[in-house]
Amino acid sequence: MSESSLPSFCRFLQDPKGLAWMQASHPARKGTLPAPPSFRSAMDVLVRRYQREEQQPGVTSFAELAGNRGWVASQMHVLGVPTAKILKDDFSLQQLRDVLEGVDACVIKPKEAHSSRGVLSLKRVDEITFECLQLRCRLRLVDILERLYQEMRDHQFPNHWQLEELLLPPAGLLRPVDDFKFYAFRGRVGLILQVARQPEGQYYRWYDRDWHPVETGKYAEAIDSALLPPRDPQALLRVAEQVSAVLPTPFCRVDLYEARQGPVLGELTPVPGTYHAFGEQADLYLGAMFELDNGAAGF
Repeated sequence: MSESSLPSFCRFLQDPKGLAWMQASHPARKGTLPAPPSFRSAMDVLVRRYQREEQQPGVTSFAELAGNRGWVASQMHVLGVPTAKILKDDFSLQQLRDVLEGVDACVIKPKEAHSSRGVLSLKRVDEITFECLQLRCRLRLVDILERLYQEMRDHQFPNHWQLEELLLPPAGLLRPVDDFKFYAFRGRVGLILQVARQPEGQYYRWYDRDWHPVETGKYAEAIDSALLPPRDPQALLRVAEQVSAVLPTPFCRVDLYEARQGPVLGELTPVPGTYHAFGEQADLYLGAMFELDNGAAGF
C-alpha cells in the first residue's frame, strides 16, 4: 500500500474526496447504491475464514498462530523485535501461590480475555504482599486471588493464566507502561489506540498514523485527552509497520509497549474485541484499508 494511496484518518475527515472511490457505483447495480467499505463487515469475513481454517485438518489459522507465544517470539526474533517475556505459562489461580514463589516483579494476566480484564502489575514487598501498580496500593496474596476470581466470574473467561515480565515506562516510574495498539494492514497503520491503566479504571486516547488525536466513536465514555503521547512515537510506528508487513493476514492489531528499553511487542491481536463498535467514519476508513490491501481479495 503506497504512502499516497491513503490519507491519514485526520486528513480523510477534513477532506473525504481523497477517498472518493469509496462512493463509486456501477450500472450493473441498476440504480441501487453499493454498500460502502466497512471494517466490521471485512472483519466478519476474516473471522469466518479463521473459523473455517480451524475446522480443516492440517490447517493452522493465523488466529491460532498469533496465540502461540513460541511462534510469535520466533518471528519477532528474526525481525529483531523484543517481546514481553513469559515467566510462567498456563496455570490456574489455585496454583498462584506456588507460581509466584521466587518472583519479585511480574504482570499476571488471563490467557483468554479482552480489554485487559484481570491484568495486575505486581512488585513484591514481602512473602505475601505485593505493590499493585495499577491500583497504587498494597495487596496481600488473598486480596489478589479474591480480585482475580471476581474478574473471572464477572467476565466469563477460563481459569488459565500467565505471568509476564514487568515492564516499566521510559521515565522509570513505578507504574504500568501504556499500551499502544496499532490497527495495521500489511505494513500500513490506520489508527492507534493508547490504553492507560489507572486506579479508577482504564482510559483511552486515539491517534491517526501521524499521531494527531482523533475521535473514532469507540470508548468515547473513557477518552482522556490529557494522556501523554509516547516519548518516541515514530519508533513505535516503525516497529508496528515492520511487524505488520510480514504477517500472513490482511489485518492484525499489533500491540506494543513503550518500555525503558524501547518498543516491546506485547501481543498480536487478529480479532480485536468489539471491532463492530467504531463510529461510521472510522468503520468506513478502516474498511477502505482492507480493500486497498491486495491480500484482502484472498479471503
